[in-house]
Amino acid sequence: MPGIHEDASDEDIFEFDCPECGAHIVGEVTKCPKCGTEFVIEEVEDVPTAECPHCHAAVPMELRSCPTCGKTLIQDDQEELRQEFPLLVAEVKPLLIISKDYEVEVGEGRRLIDKAVRAGKQRDLAKAVQMVKEAGTSIKAALEIRMESDLRNLERLAEVTQRSGVDPGEIKEAIATMVKMREVGDIEGVLQAATKGRKAADRLAGKYMEATDMTMALSHIIEVCDRFYLDVREARRMLREAEDAGEKGDWNMMGILARKGREQLVKTLPEASKTEMRKAKNQLLDAKAEGKDVRGLVKILKDAGVAMNRERFDQALDLLSDFKAELIRI
Repeated sequence: MPGIHEDASDEDIFEFDCPECGAHIVGEVTKCPKCGTEFVIEEVEDVPTAECPHCHAAVPMELRSCPTCGKTLIQDDQEELRQEFPLLVAEVKPLLIISKDYEVEVGEGRRLIDKAVRAGKQRDLAKAVQMVKEAGTSIKAALEIRMESDLRNLERLAEVTQRSGVDPGEIKEAIATMVKMREVGDIEGVLQAATKGRKAADRLAGKYMEATDMTMALSHIIEVCDRFYLDVREARRMLREAEDAGEKGDWNMMGILARKGREQLVKTLPEASKTEMRKAKNQLLDAKAEGKDVRGLVKILKDAGVAMNRERFDQALDLLSDFKAELIRI
């Protein structure tokens, strides 16, 4: 399977084969120009549709018969699923919007929605309903992790600010609002309050926050690199020293060490990303030869290629890690 060209003149072009018809595709596209297979589903439809098996018209899922040809679409034993599917989609869509607005990573949830939409269009209602349920669970879990992380971070920032002799009142007010919104299930309200609290913390404990963000970024890259057995010993040493500096309240040194650790590790990522991309392409070909549904793998690999083209090699490795997990699932 073709991938990133090795020669410098073409290295910014991403190529792959359509998993459905085998057409060779060049560039960042959302669907196959030959057979129409979609690779990215950015939004869930307001009115879920399915293809009429008789005339192939796109028909709202809520209809029992096709308005174009008039033929019946839903069997009696599927009626409950037909009613359940759009309700589930209506629950999931606002969660997707919130995750996008607040930059919460819900890649697994989106991939499940891709599968649900495809199943829905093929009138496989049982699978579509199951996939949307799993997507909702996955997205809610990601949002829950984010809310918990934001809450703990603000609590830590309030303590740091107070130790610095500055009144942390604004941060504590945001924390109280987060707790209240969380109790009533208002996810967006929690994240709004977290954003407000973080802005207050930026003013009151800016150096600490900057150093903490850099340290967390270094920790994340180390975690990703560990999945591919890369040498992270020097970066891990700098991470420990950065954390020690933070424990002593030396935010400047904490930030300097974290930045150096990241810079040292980032140098090794381009070659590592290319190596792992080549492995992933071969694994994709093997999975396709075994008759597996590789559409999700194609999307992940495409996104990883785009990240590499933009020199976001840590993001590329993150996606290639998702590729490995998805390969195991299918």
